[in-house]
Amino acid sequence: MAVMRDSDSISIYLHIPFCRSRCAYCDFNTYAGFEKLLPAYVNSLKKEIQLTGRFVQGNEEIKSVYFGGGTPTLMSAQYFTELINLICDAYTVKPQAEISTEANPCELTMDYLALIAAAGVNRLSIGMQSAVSRELKLLGRRHNKEDVAAAVTSARQAGFENINLDLIFGIPGQTLDSFRESLNFAAQLEAEHLSLYALTLEEATPLAEAVRKGEIPAPDEDLAADMYAMAMEMLEELDYCQYEISNWSRSGLYECRHNLQYWRNQAYLGFGAGAHSHYYESRWENHASIEKYISSIDSARPGRLSPAAVEIERLDTQTMIQETIMMSLRLTREGLNDRHFKLRFGITIEELFGDEISLLIDQGLLEWAYPEKVRRLRLTHRGRMLGNQVFMRFMGD
Repeated sequence: MAVMRDSDSISIYLHIPFCRSRCAYCDFNTYAGFEKLLPAYVNSLKKEIQLTGRFVQGNEEIKSVYFGGGTPTLMSAQYFTELINLICDAYTVKPQAEISTEANPCELTMDYLALIAAAGVNRLSIGMQSAVSRELKLLGRRHNKEDVAAAVTSARQAGFENINLDLIFGIPGQTLDSFRESLNFAAQLEAEHLSLYALTLEEATPLAEAVRKGEIPAPDEDLAADMYAMAMEMLEELDYCQYEISNWSRSGLYECRHNLQYWRNQAYLGFGAGAHSHYYESRWENHASIEKYISSIDSARPGRLSPAAVEIERLDTQTMIQETIMMSLRLTREGLNDRHFKLRFGITIEELFGDEISLLIDQGLLEWAYPEKVRRLRLTHRGRMLGNQVFMRFMGD
């Protein structure tokens, strides 16, 4: 079965794993108290960007750049300038490319934001999580809702016109009313984009340990489902359009281009400790340790696609098909484009999974839709609530 490249656009992710403190629920590849390694780390990022850039084809353009973490805004604005300029030198970057950074609200001043905006950052993703003090304390966050409001105000003054706020639901002790309070607060700040994530108790985190010890109640999955249903209804009334299972944009105009690259299962390059890459038929993950990452880059020799990769995996066609279906179905409006799927894999999705699709349609979880006269398979409103059950139907051997 032939596999065609779906797009000549790729995205870049830069992982900045430094934090002032780790949140109680966080299981990401982040480290507190390692800021002294930041200059050496940025130098390693620069080298990795240059070495990998030699393998990218000339007709491939960078559509988005995303600084994630960790807390990227622990970096000086000068580091943002140097890294973005280097990317522009090493790759062909599309005009008006989306360049995002994650940020903690209590560390954002107008002067700093103006400097990173001048460096090229044009989208800000702020970790609000909640507007309720008790919930923020439980999560181990250092800010309050006033810090969030101040950060958004400073960002507007610095010229940012595309701001995302992250929120968490399903927090132990959280109620429908308190989650509604957080949603209303975020909407009042007129953020262009909202990302809503159900709390997941990761085994090695302080929050999971507190639940095991009986110090706090376990998250209520049924209540979390009610919160999600409420959010879908409420945000639609507030003129937010849901375009992905966990993401809404104001009037449907501010969808995150970088994350769309992931959900369409298209190519991206990840730089930094623990960063993941998916470059067509290959996938790899960098060394997670900051020190190991730096040493692997320092000893890198030209000629290897990713000098910091632990192992490079070649993806077979079945894996690419399954992952494309699963990721595309997360897109609640766009769904899986029937024509694009056939062009990419040389076969229709109905030829592969006709019985599964018919069953899921009969169960009210999937539908064929025709926005702009394009045939698309996508989740129904009910299917969004049961997405994992839908995805599993396509993940068999």
